[in-house]
Amino acid sequence: MNNWTRKDFLKTTLLGGAVIAAARPRLFAQGSANGDIRIGVVGVGGQGSSHMRDYLGKLKGARVVAICDADSDVLAKRAAECDKAGFKVATYADYRKMLESKDVDAIVIGTPNHQHSLQTIWALQAGKDVYVEKPLSHNVWEGRQAVEASKKYTKNIVVAGTQNRSSLDIMEAIADVRAGKYGKIQWVRGLCYKPRDSIGKTTGPQPVPASVNYDLWTGPADLTPPRRNSAARGPIHYDWHWFWNYGGGDITNQGIHQMDVARWFLGESGLPSSVMSFGGRFGYLDDAETPNTLVSVFNYAKAPLIFEVRGLPTKAGMKAMDSYKGGRVGVIVQCDNGHLLISESGNVTAFDKNNERVKAYTAGGNGSHRANFVKAVQTRKVVNGLVLECHLSSALCHLGNLSYLVGAEKSNAQLADAVKNDANTKDSFARVMDHLKANEVDTAKTKSVVGPLLKIDGKTEMFSGGEKTITAAANKHPLRMRVGRGDFKIPNMQGATVAAS
Repeated sequence: MNNWTRKDFLKTTLLGGAVIAAARPRLFAQGSANGDIRIGVVGVGGQGSSHMRDYLGKLKGARVVAICDADSDVLAKRAAECDKAGFKVATYADYRKMLESKDVDAIVIGTPNHQHSLQTIWALQAGKDVYVEKPLSHNVWEGRQAVEASKKYTKNIVVAGTQNRSSLDIMEAIADVRAGKYGKIQWVRGLCYKPRDSIGKTTGPQPVPASVNYDLWTGPADLTPPRRNSAARGPIHYDWHWFWNYGGGDITNQGIHQMDVARWFLGESGLPSSVMSFGGRFGYLDDAETPNTLVSVFNYAKAPLIFEVRGLPTKAGMKAMDSYKGGRVGVIVQCDNGHLLISESGNVTAFDKNNERVKAYTAGGNGSHRANFVKAVQTRKVVNGLVLECHLSSALCHLGNLSYLVGAEKSNAQLADAVKNDANTKDSFARVMDHLKANEVDTAKTKSVVGPLLKIDGKTEMFSGGEKTITAAANKHPLRMRVGRGDFKIPNMQGATVAAS
């Protein structure tokens, strides 16, 4: 690989993803005294810190040699942690500078969602292998660009952090379902019932901490001042999940895992024909934008996929969360002869029509996914966590949110009428109403946001047909397509002009 200077690298990326013709990936062992894969972790404040610790001696065949974070306080804290563990690491504030290093073979991306696609593309262009956390993208279009980049830079690999793809339990259960052991699939439900308290209410834009390079942290997102400042997390970290500029709520935060499992069981290799969502942010008034209660219905040919998000507890004053058929964060696969429950950790249990357990799968859950990344780098073959699969499942999350975002507030009586002809949606609606009443939400007076049924063109990954104004609004929304800003433009890997509507 040529020794690209920072100036050369920035010049290339600013051209919108022009081919780095001279860039060639190294064999992972080159320059490493013991043959270990040399890992650079970007974004070490949250999930990235867990990745970093795995490479401090836990995962054989790989070790952390560099870390990067736009928050200097977080960076210093993690560097001290590495030092204490006996690992001397290079530290970077600017991810692009880390990509120039010849001492880094592979990149692990643990930054917020809005950075994932761009940082994946940049890493591939710089000749690095990639592990990118879920979701793959902040919007549908940029996720597709990451997929196209993986096709273009074929000497490097990309593994997505959808760790249930490494669950042996799930693989065995899917084989049983496809062999007809439980009968035909009637429907699949993904569940994300996680407690989400209010993040509080500010009076306006909040100051950025001196330790944070906010331009780098914001990356391709719109550069706007933070409008959150919870006592637990401050104005920058974690609560970005609940703002459309960076995240997509719990359907993209936690739910991407369950969405991926649900689609995997269905065996669907593309997007559904349509989507419709309803919900809202109920129970409190705070700075956050994303719904804490959301139902999205995806119409696949084989069977419907329904996704349910709940952030409020079982009832007001409690901490415990609702469950459905034994699941809180998981997947229910309803078949003719019973159902399967897939847990958050990738374990599977099968039940008959009387809800009696008939089989507990024991092959193993999703704990080997990071080790499988190391194996993929060593063998140059990705088996678990294909980037295309993560893109499709991430896109489902965005599509569900998009129906909600172009929807309108309606009374719950109107919502009941709108869903009365679909048994699965009607069931979800009825249970949501009971859930809200238990949380002292006046469902007779409080309105829900009801999204339209949006038809999806699987080839273009855009909305088509239906009411023109609504369809155009959905296609123009940043969750469908956002090209980035300034130095952080998303390279158009498809090479053609892509219309936003």
